[in-house]
Amino acid sequence: MVLVGLMVAPAAAGPQGYIEDQLEYGYFYGTWDQSPNVMLFAGGEAKEFCEGDPGTAPLRVFLRDDGSVDLKVNDKNQPIYLYYNDNENPDVPLWLEDVCNGTLNPELFAVGTADLKVRISVISESLVDVFNSVNGTATGIDGREYKVRASADLIVEDGVPLGNPEDFVDLKLTEIRR
Repeated sequence: MVLVGLMVAPAAAGPQGYIEDQLEYGYFYGTWDQSPNVMLFAGGEAKEFCEGDPGTAPLRVFLRDDGSVDLKVNDKNQPIYLYYNDNENPDVPLWLEDVCNGTLNPELFAVGTADLKVRISVISESLVDVFNSVNGTATGIDGREYKVRASADLIVEDGVPLGNPEDFVDLKLTEIRR
């Protein structure tokens, strides 16, 4: 869906008016109109989300004159993992909760890598504009290849995403014909 974790380690000064750092992240995306529902995890497998072991990517932090802060990532070859959710509830966080408490043991149907783009604009203490996307390919356990595009574009107010994930999360999975 959105942002599972965002932690910025101690920063190192960098050129061109930004600070270089590392972003620990874990993003998940889902479909709500398919049967079965498809879920994509970027940064780690579902069980790694339970263990709090997210992926990392190079981060650039821009401090703006108006007091806002922009966090940006543009990285290649980040790991992606695809699952089917054939439960009656297509909600990714509830599905993940079942994985973490051991009532669900999902199997991957495809693994791959993707380009990761992230823009997090911290407008104020209570208002954050978030965009993240992955664009890549994955190979299924059956040998099929897939083109994968996913994104989330949302506003977070007081730590809560505004709106319904169906409206701000997009996931497209296309089988590549060879």
